[in-house]
Amino acid sequence: MQSTSGELHDKRLSEAFYDDRYEHGYMQQWPAETKKRLVEVIQALGLPASGVALDFGCGNGVLTELLRETLPGWRVYGSDLSSVAIAHARQRRSDCTFFVPGDPIAEGVTFDLVFTHHVLEHVYDLGAVVADINRVLKPSAAMLHVLPCGNPGSFEHRLCQLRRDGINSASGNRFFFEDEGHVRRLTTEELAAAFVPIGMTIAKAMFSGQHDDAMEWITRSSPAFVWRLTDPRKAVDAEAKRKLLALRRQLLRASVLRFPVDALQRHLHKHSKSIADILFLAVGTPLLAPLLPYNQKWWRRARIEWLRKHDEPAGSQQFVYFTRSSL
Repeated sequence: MQSTSGELHDKRLSEAFYDDRYEHGYMQQWPAETKKRLVEVIQALGLPASGVALDFGCGNGVLTELLRETLPGWRVYGSDLSSVAIAHARQRRSDCTFFVPGDPIAEGVTFDLVFTHHVLEHVYDLGAVVADINRVLKPSAAMLHVLPCGNPGSFEHRLCQLRRDGINSASGNRFFFEDEGHVRRLTTEELAAAFVPIGMTIAKAMFSGQHDDAMEWITRSSPAFVWRLTDPRKAVDAEAKRKLLALRRQLLRASVLRFPVDALQRHLHKHSKSIADILFLAVGTPLLAPLLPYNQKWWRRARIEWLRKHDEPAGSQQFVYFTRSSL
């Protein structure tokens, strides 16, 4: 199903759009490094040993599972507007409670922590979602939101500034290469402002994607994507064209070597493997094994950047923890 960001501001069309996506394997897994980083963020928050948490916009439940394992003393729920996603999540994890909005199974339940992972850039009405979250929060509660970051200075932000179509101000300042389901890219300041009406303030913010981490995800993307990303015909001027061509040469070489290894790892980490997955692994593993050290070099660079620079706001992804006092 094709859609536009304008259509995704309509609740009914948004539900249909994501039902269709989840029917076709959308967001079935996340990279191991993404999960590791998220565990580190959650552990750094100093949360109590027990509580009730909600993975709001949980999709297939991949990160609800991670939340449950990282907070073993907590009861964990997951909700999503897509009934297809919730059906998949229930199959995946039986010790979490999954529900769609309005499901009696969650009636009267309130939460100590609401968690979202790459949700707020998708939602059809941000103000309505803030109100929805507030209705299920306990008076003294917390939130952790992980989402793309529009702060200036990151590699991705600087890349966008080289292109005439780089940042779409008419569509929530989306970056040109973003997923079609994104309807906005918020700065940390804009995110903070969205939660002022419900008395939430930022207690901690961490960032990734200042440079090396962005290079890492781009170089494991397909060569076709890298080719489009660095299109010199979109340059704002001659100097920008020169920079885009230089980036194309650098990123394309790495992508040709890394993309097949990333495909192999996606098959390896699938929650349930088909016969095709098993055959791909059997044939591809010995062929691609020599490329693993090169692939790991990019992971190490991204890892070092995260450890050293996660307090620097010039990132392309933000992990923002909000708290409020008892009312």
